[in-house]
Amino acid sequence: MLSLLKCLNATAEKRYTSALLKTIAILAILVSTSCANNETEAIEKNYSLLGIGHGLHAATLMVNDLNRTRDFYADTLGFKMAETAKFEKGFFDGTLVTSINFPDASKLDFLSVEDSLITDAPPAFITSFLANHEGIQKYYLSSSSVDTTALWLNEKGFKMDSIQAYRTSTEPVKGWSRDDGGLQERSLDFQNANATYLPQFLEDATIDYERMHKDWKTYYAYFRSYTNHPNGVVGINAIQVAVKDLDTARKDIENMGLMASNPNTSEKTARFKIKGHQELVLSTPQASNDDMSKFIAERESGVYAIRFDVKNIDSTYHYLNQRLPAEALLRDTLVHTITVPRQFAYGVQIEFINEPKEQALLADQYKIGAKLDSTASSNAAGMYQKYCALCHGKNREGYAADNAPSLRSHSLMATSWTTNFQRYTVHYGREGTAMGGYLNTQGGPLEYIEIELLLQWLYDQSGVEEPIELSREPVTGDVAVGAEIYANTCAVCHGADGEGVSAPALGNSMFLATATDEFLKYAIKEGRDGTPMIAFKDSLIDDEINGLTAFLRTRASGWNIPSTDTISVPTPDKYILNPTKKAPKFNLRKGLYVPAKEVYQALQDSARMIILDARSEVAWRQTHIPGSVPVPYYEEPEAFVDDLPNDGTWIVAYCACPHAASGRVVSTLRRLGYKNTAIIDEGILVWGQLGYPVNYGQ
Repeated sequence: MLSLLKCLNATAEKRYTSALLKTIAILAILVSTSCANNETEAIEKNYSLLGIGHGLHAATLMVNDLNRTRDFYADTLGFKMAETAKFEKGFFDGTLVTSINFPDASKLDFLSVEDSLITDAPPAFITSFLANHEGIQKYYLSSSSVDTTALWLNEKGFKMDSIQAYRTSTEPVKGWSRDDGGLQERSLDFQNANATYLPQFLEDATIDYERMHKDWKTYYAYFRSYTNHPNGVVGINAIQVAVKDLDTARKDIENMGLMASNPNTSEKTARFKIKGHQELVLSTPQASNDDMSKFIAERESGVYAIRFDVKNIDSTYHYLNQRLPAEALLRDTLVHTITVPRQFAYGVQIEFINEPKEQALLADQYKIGAKLDSTASSNAAGMYQKYCALCHGKNREGYAADNAPSLRSHSLMATSWTTNFQRYTVHYGREGTAMGGYLNTQGGPLEYIEIELLLQWLYDQSGVEEPIELSREPVTGDVAVGAEIYANTCAVCHGADGEGVSAPALGNSMFLATATDEFLKYAIKEGRDGTPMIAFKDSLIDDEINGLTAFLRTRASGWNIPSTDTISVPTPDKYILNPTKKAPKFNLRKGLYVPAKEVYQALQDSARMIILDARSEVAWRQTHIPGSVPVPYYEEPEAFVDDLPNDGTWIVAYCACPHAASGRVVSTLRRLGYKNTAIIDEGILVWGQLGYPVNYGQ
């Protein structure tokens, strides 16, 4: 009986334990689901508030003496800043401004009043603030659409001012520029001027937020490589706002749509996520006589401190310790922060903290220099094995599949190092071959910076110490001689129609658009070491090699298209295509970009328009859209703008990248009053890949 009772008790205990565990599991799932739902809701609120803005946009530090402030922040604190002579006139009358820019696309603006004897009077809110204080008067969150932000905040019960649209640049623009002369920023503020703990929202009209959001690694890596502060700062970590009534301020920020950080710490502090690891911190004084209490007594509420990410806190401390007195440099070794009290930093407390490990790793993985370091090299090697090794071979030896060429050839790597040949091949692929485009804008898996990293790794691995610089001038030769040599010598590997048999396809619009004549000639003369492509410099004379090169160039319009007369750069009287015909009807994306298919259809319809090639004239000679005029963006616009009609004729521009150079051209034309202007969205390379007509010229 005792044994039976023990058995029953054990069974009951097991059942109880099992039931308890099931209950705990169910509760855990419910809690997890609830947390997930709460987080999803918070993310949706943040999106409704900021869209795909990049987080903290800026904070404005108002000071009485901009020269002294600049010297302190640049020479003492170690921020990279413009010289005094390069201060700019501010948006507000009677003000001067300068800025510190950071890799995370945030910035710290400085504003001061000019000599009132020689300028217009600045607004009262600036003069009244500076009469009593110095410090950060306003901070801004980045919104990809302040219209959407305003709609959201109105729905949440906030009363908002009307959206302000304006230009930030007061200097006249000269030459080619992305500045189209239009409005550059749009801002939104709350009506309640007393709630100085609330942010302002800013939309930068010059930013493509969708592209930045999609390619953040690329933007961040390049921003970081160009923005090197001696003190090691790499971005803004947090804005700390001192408030009198924490509960009211917390409720306003939560209602606004920012998600509370976890943990949200104490009854004296409330922390909110902005984007990534960036935070907005609300604080009340820890004691009645501390410095924050004095700040609140002076200003009611406002930005008390700004915290910066640094690469290495020890290095930053060493830098500052050599330049600041002991009382101006406080170090907390427990939480690893450095503080410069606000009385030394013109009204705002400056703090420094180590950047998050994930951000530091990202920077190391995509750091491109003369040679990749071990972290970046390892990252690139992994990408090669994942995306390239299947066809090009585990060790870059080539011909593992689909006759993909070797990427170890010194000849190939050295002659393509300083050109776009390899870059555009990876970006856009080669139509009619197994080589697809890997750039994300073409449906591929890689950002721009990832392809740049991969290319740098290939050059590093190839052992090329110096590039072989080749002329970009055309090669002239007897095309008929070249055609015969091709048929007798080259077709067996490259195909009778250039389609590629056991060697790369040469009858490929992408190949011929990116390979200069001298690049082709060098490959013929010197061969490609480590591949079946032998050198022909000993079996063909120079005239024959020139003829073969010239023949290949004539295939840019298509392998079996009859040769045409040499096309020269159009003269101004030939700029307008089909001058007596009707104008096309284009549907522009974002009011700027026209699809290639619509331009192609306009050509087919013999519509009246002008097509501008914004690349170099050399690139135009290699391949161009029929009827286009080369107008390199780096030449002065006055050289040709007077020859362009400003009568409503459509002017479309293109380049290869596909928007950078053409964007400068179209923006400049719009600034000069040309209204019917557009950019071919896909660019010349995709145009060719789509099978649309191209010509070559001399």
